[in-house]
Amino acid sequence: MVELPHAVVGAAIAYKIGNPALALPLSLLSHFALDLLPHWNPHLNREMKEYGHITKRTQKVIISDVVLSLLAGSYIAYQVHPDLKREVVILLGAFMGVLPDLAEAPFFFFRSKNSFLKRLIGLQTKLQFDIPFWPGVASQVLLLIAAFWWVTS
Repeated sequence: MVELPHAVVGAAIAYKIGNPALALPLSLLSHFALDLLPHWNPHLNREMKEYGHITKRTQKVIISDVVLSLLAGSYIAYQVHPDLKREVVILLGAFMGVLPDLAEAPFFFFRSKNSFLKRLIGLQTKLQFDIPFWPGVASQVLLLIAAFWWVTS
């Protein structure tokens, strides 16, 4: 799954729950739960094996995804403005939602062979429910709609 749904669901959980002691762990756990849903995402492992690096095309997808995720998380946090404490909790919820993928970045972009990263990538690979591009994107769009609906309800 790309980062945008992870960030939005993490932010939505923090928005709805409020209490950081509960919201932030749930935002983190939501990452693994969402990866069990059918979705599409760039195949970083395959690109590393085939090309020895992440392709330029995939790098552009990742950069666009990160920018959209930052904007979406900020938008949800802004809904509670000027309550700075809640805004920070919501932004942290978005961050926790993407943290497992963010933790993998050194492995893919800096070729770090840390044993923790290898185990994390192994776990995440097992959890992925990968489907073709268009249905996989559609499932994530539906998830985004549901998450934004939940925030606004």
